[in-house]
Amino acid sequence: MRYLPGCLNIKLDPAGYYRYILAALSASFPQKVTSNFQEIMKASNSKLHYQLSIDAISKHTFNVEIHIDSADFDELNLTLPCWIPGSYMVRDFAKNLLTISACNEQNQALPVTQLDKQSWQVSQCQAKTIIRYQVYAFDLSIRAAFLDTEYGFANGTSVFLKVQELHEQASTVAILADNLLPNWRTFTAMTQLDVNDTGIGLYRVSDYADLIEHPILFADADVLEFEVEGINFKMVLAGGHNADLPRIKSDLEKICQHHLNLFSSDIDIKHYLFMTLLSESDFGGLEHTHSTALLFSRNELPTVAEQHTMTDGYRSFLGLCSHELFHTWHVKRIKPKVYLTPDLSKECYSEQLWIYEGFTSYYDDFSLLRSQIINQESYLELLGQTLTRLYRTEGRKVQTVTQSSFEAWTKFYKQDENAVNGIVSYYIKGAVIALCLDLLIKRESQHKQSLDDVMQALWQDFGKPLSGTDNQVIHELLRDKLHLDLSEFLDKALYSTDELPWQELLASFGITSHFRARNNLKDIGGKKGAYDSNAVDLGMHYSSDSSGITVQQVSNGRAAQHAGLQKGDRIVALNQWDLKGKTLETELAKYPLGSSVELTLFRRGRLLQVSLQIQAAEKDTIYLTIDDPVMARLWLGE
Repeated sequence: MRYLPGCLNIKLDPAGYYRYILAALSASFPQKVTSNFQEIMKASNSKLHYQLSIDAISKHTFNVEIHIDSADFDELNLTLPCWIPGSYMVRDFAKNLLTISACNEQNQALPVTQLDKQSWQVSQCQAKTIIRYQVYAFDLSIRAAFLDTEYGFANGTSVFLKVQELHEQASTVAILADNLLPNWRTFTAMTQLDVNDTGIGLYRVSDYADLIEHPILFADADVLEFEVEGINFKMVLAGGHNADLPRIKSDLEKICQHHLNLFSSDIDIKHYLFMTLLSESDFGGLEHTHSTALLFSRNELPTVAEQHTMTDGYRSFLGLCSHELFHTWHVKRIKPKVYLTPDLSKECYSEQLWIYEGFTSYYDDFSLLRSQIINQESYLELLGQTLTRLYRTEGRKVQTVTQSSFEAWTKFYKQDENAVNGIVSYYIKGAVIALCLDLLIKRESQHKQSLDDVMQALWQDFGKPLSGTDNQVIHELLRDKLHLDLSEFLDKALYSTDELPWQELLASFGITSHFRARNNLKDIGGKKGAYDSNAVDLGMHYSSDSSGITVQQVSNGRAAQHAGLQKGDRIVALNQWDLKGKTLETELAKYPLGSSVELTLFRRGRLLQVSLQIQAAEKDTIYLTIDDPVMARLWLGE
């Protein structure tokens, strides 16, 4: 007997194990592994074995079985997480469990008692216990599970129950071929034991925490494969597209090389998987230890015809890839202490999310510049958009960035119509804090150090040893590693709502900040734009269709709020003239600034009239220019 390197407690007999596996797990999987349960347990030396298969695509359901060597237990306790690491909101995945049952190896039913919304207890256990259940999967958010004719996707937190008595033990996972569509393959970063060319077969995980770190994708997909610093990278594109694959591969290689250079190729991965679910217009990403799940619009990927153009959409896609890959170090390994062994049954609070999502949000686009995928003008446009988002958020005057981090569970992830007035994003403000720190460190060290040195210290001191960070970690690293005292800046940035000194710091590096009025509701900043002295600004977001203009969000202190407008109001007329098919700002611009107009609207079915005073558009849109190229190069590079 010997141990396969990296397989922890899974013992392999070279003389017999693979002969058994190849027989039991054939390429087409003609029979379920269930019938070979005892042989699998014996061959793998595991007390725990999971099976996942598709029940019915039309019903959006997966089947799951857990086979347990329960000789040492009179009862077993099963639970499903209520949140997934990296997404700080209680999602109650157990609501999608449709049925659950238990039996012994003679198929005799065992009692199952539900203890709470996400926990069950199986009693009268014998030598072998089998748990069977079905999961409804129709959440296309890459945080849960989804199944339709385009693709199937499953996070472990949605489909795999934790067996409390054995959650620290290694287990095997069989992915079966039941009801796969033609040409569908299976993709996951789990360690393979015996898997065929389509991904069907037997995998292993070291414990339950490892099990839920490897989402599974079923799809007819294109695969891009390349190697950087000895690590095999694959990008899977599922859902149909017309993309320029060689260009994506080339740009992705540069991003991977940048991140490996910044941190270290000395990381516990040899294979990394980008799983990309393409749809019409969705966007999202969620990091894992050896992979990431991305959700993106197929229409925004570059085509061969656009090979010499960097579109906004493609730039956004590369920024998303950069962001999630950066988390491989900075979140999945460098993390707050409280997230080393998080309790997934309830909220788990930290004030440090500004470090993890904020710093990552700074580096994601900055890495595109440093990889020479985009130029300085393009990067400054992206930075201008970030600064614009922060400046337009009235909530920055109300909530600190550490409060935003701590309250992510109830505020950031559950935003309502008042979010713009009540909260600040730890992503956005955290990114601007990272920008300020980078410039401050460079300036105070006479350009000998930068935020890169902080990131590398975080990796060496906390990521590689997996020791976890405290709230004052940035203060301490700056003082002890870089010999800089930036506590005055950090204390104000983290624990007050004072404005950040980004404008002054950019100016010291030859970058001038400009403020202008927005051109329209879709104007997100970053670009110079034309100046319009007659531009008006309502201070609200709305949607427009054939029934009128419907208010969605109102900012404090602006014209819409002073007029008493609120979410849900449907504005149908201005000074008794129909607004159907018209833009409200365009119609208001026909009247003198300071004058008042009458808006006719429906509020919960009642016809009302309100008076709105026309105000000049706020100069809340930011763009940046380089006025001193020599100084700018000290930050942006050549």
